[in-house]
Amino acid sequence: MYEFVQEKFLAWTLVLTRVAGMFTVAPFFGDWFIPAQIKVLLAIFLSWLVLPNLQESISLNFPILTLVLSMVNNYLYGLIIGLIALLPLIGLSLAGEIFGTQMGFAMSSVLDPQREEVPLHGELLYTVGLFVFVTIKGHLLLYQSIVDSLKHFSLTSSLMGLNFMSALIEKTGESFIVALKFGVPLIGFMLVVSIALGILSRLVPQMNVFMVGLPLKVLVGMLLMVGLIPVWAEMSVQLAEKTINFIEFFLGR
Repeated sequence: MYEFVQEKFLAWTLVLTRVAGMFTVAPFFGDWFIPAQIKVLLAIFLSWLVLPNLQESISLNFPILTLVLSMVNNYLYGLIIGLIALLPLIGLSLAGEIFGTQMGFAMSSVLDPQREEVPLHGELLYTVGLFVFVTIKGHLLLYQSIVDSLKHFSLTSSLMGLNFMSALIEKTGESFIVALKFGVPLIGFMLVVSIALGILSRLVPQMNVFMVGLPLKVLVGMLLMVGLIPVWAEMSVQLAEKTINFIEFFLGR
């Protein structure tokens, strides 16, 4: 116990800080359905599992300022890895918001932007992506990436030598591409429906286009969503695998 306190306690603290950074935003680990108390206990437990294979040791006379900077670096390191894994799911959520807007379900947020409301289709697509991510054991691979990062990025290293910004910019751009890939089919169908309703309003002026158009768009959108669920699942698998491979490549495995 004395040897652990003298040499491994501060190293465990830095590992815990890195794991806590991942728990802040990472898919599954940072989601709302896991209570904060469970997240804290799980972060402590997962960081404790790393200690038997941890080669680094930091004595108690380590400079305080350097220790604080190392804690900040480790937290940011785990945070950025979790954010890289989260960005594709954010793209799915954005695609769901596009669906909701096109179908008319997001009309309340358009009329009252200050009203906080959860986009239903965004949550649906995010849940599908998260389910696929967990199914292919992406959460375990994400934790393994944190463990493997200890071999390539020591606990006392600085972030200056790592090009995090290019990775974040690349994955952010991909998240918008994902949103467009998922959202363009419905946008195209809704454009056709709107053109058809415009022509119909000219042919039958007595018809209330608004009363007919809103339920028609909902019906077309729901049918399209049911037909696209298998496609979404397949694309989510490819997206999750690509994200995990990117993280492994980024860590130099």
